[in-house]
Amino acid sequence: MPSPILSEPIEEMLELVWTAQEDGLTPLDRDHLPQQLLCFLPHPIEADGHQPQETIDAMIRQGLLSGAGRTIELTDPGKALAREVVRRHRLTEVLLRNVLQVSEEAMESTACQVEHILNAEVTGAVCAFLGHPPTCPHGRGIPRGRCCEVTLKAVEPLIVPLAQLKIGEEARVAFIHTKRHQYLKRLSALGMAPGRRIRLRQKQPAVVIQVGETELALDPQAGQEILVRRI
Repeated sequence: MPSPILSEPIEEMLELVWTAQEDGLTPLDRDHLPQQLLCFLPHPIEADGHQPQETIDAMIRQGLLSGAGRTIELTDPGKALAREVVRRHRLTEVLLRNVLQVSEEAMESTACQVEHILNAEVTGAVCAFLGHPPTCPHGRGIPRGRCCEVTLKAVEPLIVPLAQLKIGEEARVAFIHTKRHQYLKRLSALGMAPGRRIRLRQKQPAVVIQVGETELALDPQAGQEILVRRI
C-alpha cells in the first residue's frame, strides 16, 4: 500500500478520532461526530450538521480509518500517525503555555498550526527541552517518544521535577501532575500555581520550599509531582 497523503484535514481528523478513543467514544458515527471534539477540525461545521465526509472517505481509502457501515475507527497505521500528530500538538501546548506563557486562545490557535509543520527531530528536541512532560495543559496524556526512553539527553531539560533542583535554587512552577486531587487543591490554596516563584530549601525528610516570605513543608511525593521551570 502506498504511503498515505497527510493533508491538514486528515491530520486534524486523526487527532479527533484519537481523542474520541481516549474518551471512550469510539467507534464513531461518521455522520454525527462528537460536538465537544469538533474544535479539532480545521474548518467550521455547517449549521445543518454536515460532516467532512470527503476527508473520511479519503482516509478509508488510504487505510487510516476502518469503516463498518456508518461507524469509523482508527486502523493500526492510523493510530501510529494519529499518535504523532497528538504528540506534536500537546507538546506545542506545553511549550506555549508553560514556558512562553501565552494566553489560552493563542496557545490553542498556534498549536493547531504548528502541529502540521514539526518534524520528528524538532519534536524530540522540544520534548527533551521541556523535560518530557507527561500531560498537556488540559491534563491529557502526551504520547511518549523515543527521546523519552533515552537516559542521556542531548538537551538539558528546562522543566524538571522540583526534587531535581539544587538546595537554594530558584524556579517557577510550570505545572503540577498528580492524581491526588485533594492534595492538588491544598497546593493551589497555598499559592502553588503556574508562574509562582519558589526556592528549594530542603529535600529530606520533607521537601521544604520558600514561597515569598513563607516556608512550606511538602511530602516527598510532591517533589516529583510539582514540575518547575528553572530561572
